[in-house]
Amino acid sequence: MNVTDLKIALIGVSHWHVPLYLPGLPQGTVVGISDDDAALAASMAAPFGAKVYTDYRQLLKECQPDFVFAFAPHYRMRELALDLIAAGVGFTIEKPAGLNAHEVAEIYDRAEQKKAFCAIPFVWRYSDTVTDLKEKYLKDPIVHMSYKFVAGPPSRYLATSRWMLERKLAGGGCMTNLGVHFIDMALNLTDCTTAEVLGSIYQYASPYDIETYATSLLRLSNGTSLVLETGYAYPMSENLKRENRWTIVTTQGYNILAENNLELRHYDEPTRNISLNTDSDPYYEIFARVTLNDFVSGIRPRASLKEMLATSIILDQMNALADAQNKTKW
Repeated sequence: MNVTDLKIALIGVSHWHVPLYLPGLPQGTVVGISDDDAALAASMAAPFGAKVYTDYRQLLKECQPDFVFAFAPHYRMRELALDLIAAGVGFTIEKPAGLNAHEVAEIYDRAEQKKAFCAIPFVWRYSDTVTDLKEKYLKDPIVHMSYKFVAGPPSRYLATSRWMLERKLAGGGCMTNLGVHFIDMALNLTDCTTAEVLGSIYQYASPYDIETYATSLLRLSNGTSLVLETGYAYPMSENLKRENRWTIVTTQGYNILAENNLELRHYDEPTRNISLNTDSDPYYEIFARVTLNDFVSGIRPRASLKEMLATSIILDQMNALADAQNKTKW
């Protein structure tokens, strides 16, 4: 089968990431679109001439897609993923794939039993930026990493995804939504699969019960230290959507990536500045294209439920330590 022969469905198109995927879908392949919001689903389906549903199970039964791009509130992801595995379709599902590592482990185990194809959009794994870092510029052992990713305020979710502001529905706030990319990033760059969480402090600077600023300190299994800083705090503008800054220390120098520039400061060498993209948005299209090609070729995804589970286990530890630190009762 060729990618252009696939029957593709989109489930949960009210998710804010969906428009970023659409350019990566081959023309004429989308056969069905589902969302609780019928009007939104219809507007999304119109350019594709796709059938519209509010019940994704009906979509699966009637359209019988080969591949699904799945989106859902975090508390509904487990059920959706298990239904897709039972239907025998290939799929990708937005992170975090469930409310906690227990749910992700259940999905992973079921997928392994059924030999299901599931890709997770840890999109930095699909980027030239991280490929170049790993293969060209970080040739010496990494001793420390620091990732700072601060996005817009929580009010941006009120229009379409209010559930993001309730912990029981989302699992957590900025660290759950943003931090997972950089937990996975750290594991990817160091070829580690586990980490010890040494400390987490979460701030709750809004009326909602999710963290809006979060900092964690970890030690990866190879000894590399890692600081993660995420937030819903950045005053967004048309040109500036977020702050994204990476610092990676190796045995031979100090490297900073920010504002589309990689600054390499190695001992006894001139400083080098290299243009590298720091905006993750373009990589969703690439993720969609690569994932569909991997599916029809029988290739394991670069980021699968295995990588999602490793990240979820670490995230759960971070959340638990932050709860203890803040003496918060839920």
